[in-house]
Amino acid sequence: MLRMGFADNGGDADGIDVVTLNGGGFDSPILRLARNGILFEAGDPKTQVYRVETGALCIYRTRPDLTIEVIEHALAGDVVGMGCLARHAATARATIETTVRCFDLDDVGSLIKNDTHNRTRYDDSVAREFAFRKEDLVGSARERPMVRLAAFLIAASHRIQEEGGDATLIDDTVDCGVIADFLGLSVDLLALALLQLEMRGMVETAPFHGLRLKDIPALEALADEQENAPASWNECPSSSNEKLRQVIQ
Repeated sequence: MLRMGFADNGGDADGIDVVTLNGGGFDSPILRLARNGILFEAGDPKTQVYRVETGALCIYRTRPDLTIEVIEHALAGDVVGMGCLARHAATARATIETTVRCFDLDDVGSLIKNDTHNRTRYDDSVAREFAFRKEDLVGSARERPMVRLAAFLIAASHRIQEEGGDATLIDDTVDCGVIADFLGLSVDLLALALLQLEMRGMVETAPFHGLRLKDIPALEALADEQENAPASWNECPSSSNEKLRQVIQ
């Protein structure tokens, strides 16, 4: 999953410094997270819930445009990781050195039964995850530009390979306007789709060449999400084929 780096983190922005400690008489173990250590990330399967013992967690999610939305800061006594989905909808990162106690998912009922504060947090978590899921479904079309761009890049790569060129390089003479027109996107949406592919490690800028396809299998897998996406250059309609020729020649 995507790990967002924070400025002035005082340590490894990616790394997790998590140490399992004795439960101190409790059956449930305690985890210690260094500052900026990640407890769980959006998309991770929910296997446990956690109660903050000391320190603080920042609960946030990354929007489709790669900006960060801070949802809440969980403090001592707060239970996190609850909700209605099988996977986490947000990421939990320690803002300072933090300890959390781990509980089985089945323990949520007993944890919140006589705890009004965390019962309210549970209700809020469920409502929030429903809202996030609805937003994801409604906004799923936002991912299509990235999928269409991936399909285009794979088609162009196949064509270049057929002509004896380096299938991982897209020439820097690419006309963004032509690509945007072919894909039915605005230039701004095309730029965002390209940025999303770059952030996922699938492409990168190649000085003196243009664009380098870093992970063609991943691009192909993403392109497969596009219905009727051309599996090879020769499957493009002749009119579109001519437009694509203009782009890579």
